Amino acid sequence: MLALTMATLSPAAGRAADPSFDCDRPKGEIETLICGDDELAALDVELAKAFAGALARSAANNVQDLRSSQDDWVKARNACRQADDKRGCAIDAYRKRLGEI
Repeated sequence: MLALTMATLSPAAGRAADPSFDCDRPKGEIETLICGDDELAALDVELAKAFAGALARSAANNVQDLRSSQDDWVKARNACRQADDKRGCAIDAYRKRLGEI
């Protein structure tokens, strides 16, 4: 009983899988959504790994462009907060970006 009580008081209680960012300090509605959704969290981790691999393979003169395109993508993903289906929009954004990288 005590273990169950402690688990429910844990900061990670009720949280899905851990994405690539800190769910204790989500930046906005979409990151909060990702923190509570196993599929979105897994897609986030998959994209973070793919992006790290792309950076590692990228020529030094292309790194800034790649980082800028990722920043632009994050802004587009976060715009899903305005969609009727926020979750579906975010899933589509991740899948599209994974296809680009």
